[in-house]
Amino acid sequence: MSTSQFELGCNSEYGELKAVVVGRVDGLAYPAFNRNIRYLSGEIAELLSTVPEGGSVDVRAAAPHLWEQLASAVERVAETFEQHGVTVLRPREFEPRERDYLGDLQQGASLLYPADPTYVLGKHVIETCIRRPFRRKEVWATRNVLQPMIDADPEVRHVASPRAELGVAGDEGRGPFLEGGDIIIVGEHDVLCGNTDLTSNSGGSDWLRRYLEPFGYRVHTVPVTGTWLHLLGVMCLLREGLAMAYLPALGGSLPAPIADWDVIEVTEEETRMLATVGMNLDPRRHIIDERLERVISELERHGMEPIPIDIEHLSAWGGAVRCVTLPISRATA
Repeated sequence: MSTSQFELGCNSEYGELKAVVVGRVDGLAYPAFNRNIRYLSGEIAELLSTVPEGGSVDVRAAAPHLWEQLASAVERVAETFEQHGVTVLRPREFEPRERDYLGDLQQGASLLYPADPTYVLGKHVIETCIRRPFRRKEVWATRNVLQPMIDADPEVRHVASPRAELGVAGDEGRGPFLEGGDIIIVGEHDVLCGNTDLTSNSGGSDWLRRYLEPFGYRVHTVPVTGTWLHLLGVMCLLREGLAMAYLPALGGSLPAPIADWDVIEVTEEETRMLATVGMNLDPRRHIIDERLERVISELERHGMEPIPIDIEHLSAWGGAVRCVTLPISRATA
């Protein structure tokens, strides 16, 4: 897959999308059920509840039907991007010695969600620090894919947020934590950064503010109430002046600097189905879970073109299209 057709850099949430990194399910191992993955439910939660404390489970070996369903959903996402002319790259697999990193805090290994360990904001490639220890190693697999493009572009700044304090087994510690799923670009100068009970905290958003402000960005911290996974789990931007959100998680209204935008409000049930975790191909076209029929109708009513996709078995793992996708080249809207 040639990278000559795009330039590394993302300047909006809904400008024309040119290239992405899509996750993979090779070697997927999940830790025993615990507080920082309590967003999982059903058969998956039952599987993880059988894992001894401090251990992990090879999903493909223990539940091949779950693994195969998930793999098919992820490949459908990748194929959808390719069908619409978007270049798709994939993280490399873990090396054996990488899989054990921080295993004393939390065992497991995943390359499913590249949206979180790295975030491309303008010409800044930011390596984050994920709250769940078993996911902190993912950054290496994405870095190898992006490094040639970083090296080739003298305008790109490649940085990492501070590493979290080690904590103790069963407790992720104080952080600072910063995850890509909590970062949303607004216009040329504003950035929203969610603070949640499960992902980024004030230490992470404070670091992001200190880093970005000298480059002319304004970082707005957005508290998210409830056990929601990421700011993107309760809000997304569809085009200039139009957002989609579950407002109770945002204190009842959209945050500054988009407080006066129109909003497609979603219900708690739709939010739990990850209604806000679709993804724009451009200011008009939006990829979304095909089961969200009312939301799809609302998108059409607001002049959008929904692209429905079957991701039921992906959302069961707590993520949707945007979670398995790291945008690495997107034009200014």
